[in-house]
Amino acid sequence: MWRARPSDDYPTLGQTVDSVVRSLVVPEGIAVAVLGVLVTGLGWWRIATVDPVRSPLRWTMIAPFGILLVCLVRLPLVDWGALPVRYFLLLTVGVLFVGVFEELMTRGVLLVGLRRRLPEFAVWAVSCVLFGLLHLLNALAGAGLVPTLVQVVFATSFGSTLYVARRLTGSLLAPVLLHAFWDFGSIGFSATADLSDRPTLLVAGVIGLFSFGILAFGIVAGGMVAWRDDRPRRLRRRWRGVPPMAAYVVRGGESRLQAV
Repeated sequence: MWRARPSDDYPTLGQTVDSVVRSLVVPEGIAVAVLGVLVTGLGWWRIATVDPVRSPLRWTMIAPFGILLVCLVRLPLVDWGALPVRYFLLLTVGVLFVGVFEELMTRGVLLVGLRRRLPEFAVWAVSCVLFGLLHLLNALAGAGLVPTLVQVVFATSFGSTLYVARRLTGSLLAPVLLHAFWDFGSIGFSATADLSDRPTLLVAGVIGLFSFGILAFGIVAGGMVAWRDDRPRRLRRRWRGVPPMAAYVVRGGESRLQAV
């Protein structure tokens, strides 16, 4: 909220060296430090960053690998000569801070806290929705209402793919790096894009459509991963009132069942 304090500079976020430092590196660095102190105080570093059991649904890796592919094919669209080298170095630091802060907060602390009370399917859904709603704060920084709402929907679906990345690898590092890589390409392209270069814009549009397809798949994948975790719990609830078969035996010539 402090970074998105009421202003009108959101459209220029990350477009210059000064903007990267002022709007990304400094505020996100401070946020990471504060959150680090909080996690240390809670003693949650281990449980917030590591899942002891990985998801066995390997087909769901299509979602994070699809996003990784998008990040890679988008790199050639960035005009690397349009801005000085220090811009891209500072942008790398800034997006890493963003990745660490937002992932440690949502796929880390929030996820662990929700697991104390909710089944995994609800943990997945609530954490993704809250991650999306977090981006409503961009409206305070000058983003338009419609673009902000679109970003909320996008972030919610992106959160599901990042959840899958954590569950497949068992580590928060994977979603942190994937998140940072995505932001680097998005900001870098928008800062150097030539709006008169229609072929490049067309390619970017096609990549964007592919991204939405991958993110839609990510929602399905995340839901399936979480649902599978809850299935044994649901089965236990379903048969909770039924005594186990071994509780009854037929003794000798007796014609009735007797409880052991």
